[in-house]
Amino acid sequence: MATKQRIVYGAKVEWSSDGGTIYTVIPEVKGLAVPEIQVEYPDATNLDSPGGFREFVAGLKDAGEISIPAGYTSGAYNTAVGFQANATLIFFKTTLPKETGQATTGDVFVFSGFVSPRLETNAVGEIISMSLNIRTSGNVTFTQGA
Repeated sequence: MATKQRIVYGAKVEWSSDGGTIYTVIPEVKGLAVPEIQVEYPDATNLDSPGGFREFVAGLKDAGEISIPAGYTSGAYNTAVGFQANATLIFFKTTLPKETGQATTGDVFVFSGFVSPRLETNAVGEIISMSLNIRTSGNVTFTQGA
């Protein structure tokens, strides 16, 4: 059986400042970043809890903070600084390369958050890098490729 594993090369990470209508590819992205959804479970134990066991209920969800690694470009850095200065909620779309059997598109993840750019500490001779640090806000959606 042929494997469906593939390398990250060919993936695409985009951003949108208009609510997700028009996306632009973020230049020089070096890796994927997709938020992990975590659910809080508040303790709901009470005097009537059966057998003396703790009871929990599903609470709020949070996709946390992530960082998108990229090569530094003045244009991308300037755009990110503008988003940060204006506290603009940015939509991000990560599209994976197609896997075997997907004809038109790979899997797509969409999420939103507030971006803060950061230059990496690079030594002499290294490529200048930056990170787009994102504090997510809201849901993360997944659409399976077709």
